[in-house]
Amino acid sequence: MRLAIRAAQAGALLLPLGLLSGGCELMMAGPRAQASDQWEKTYAVGPSATLEIENTNGAIDVRTHAAPTIIVKAQRTAKAMSEQGARELLARTNLEQRASAEFVRLATPHNQGFSRGQQLEVRYEVLVPATIAVNLTTVNGKVELDGVTGAVALETVNGGIEAQGLTGLRKAETVNGSIRLGLGSLPSEGAQIETVNGSVAVNMPSAAPANVSVRTVNGGITVDGFVNVTGAERKRRHYEGKLNGGGPTLRVETVNGGVSVNAKAATAVATDAGSQ
Repeated sequence: MRLAIRAAQAGALLLPLGLLSGGCELMMAGPRAQASDQWEKTYAVGPSATLEIENTNGAIDVRTHAAPTIIVKAQRTAKAMSEQGARELLARTNLEQRASAEFVRLATPHNQGFSRGQQLEVRYEVLVPATIAVNLTTVNGKVELDGVTGAVALETVNGGIEAQGLTGLRKAETVNGSIRLGLGSLPSEGAQIETVNGSVAVNMPSAAPANVSVRTVNGGITVDGFVNVTGAERKRRHYEGKLNGGGPTLRVETVNGGVSVNAKAATAVATDAGSQ
């Protein structure tokens, strides 16, 4: 499984965070001071624009509004062994940005010239038009999205993914975290949903057409509530079936966690690993 490789990569990504804390002694003590501020920016965009955010440490939360703008609020927090060190780190924390009416990209630089015992977290809160495309990536943090109908790709390593009201989801991937999705429909290209350590719950309309392929190692599989299910092949670790005559493919994979694909209320919860 592709994410088995990414699970190993996650460990490699986390290692520099420990090194930035200055080795074992400083990791035990931890940063003793912090400084914070809020970076804000508004971009005028067209209805088919694309927003791309690449973060490292911190959550990303994107919601929709009626205005033809992308409004970004980034809460930046620098931590260091002294107040002066925290303020200096914050002062040189410049978010990378590239913007036009059709494309907006924001990135948290991976290396700000950290000294020992310094850490940086950026938490993004964003408002966007519902019709745009969205690509969100972070390493350590949760990803949340609500109401976007354009093409969507969501990715984190250490954190969960929650999204509602999507009609263009292409992928949702994490390594250590659960995934909860509310989909109005699937794009013609289908959708790929993957985690390693976490459960997956997907909620869709009862009449939604789809081909469903589910694989898990440690956890149960539930597909329920749809108007018509045909060609279902169910095994302990694998499920294949056609919902309402078939359609775009919904592919779900996890290792340690259950999977639920259903047309019930959003309260449905996938069976966790070890419960069966």
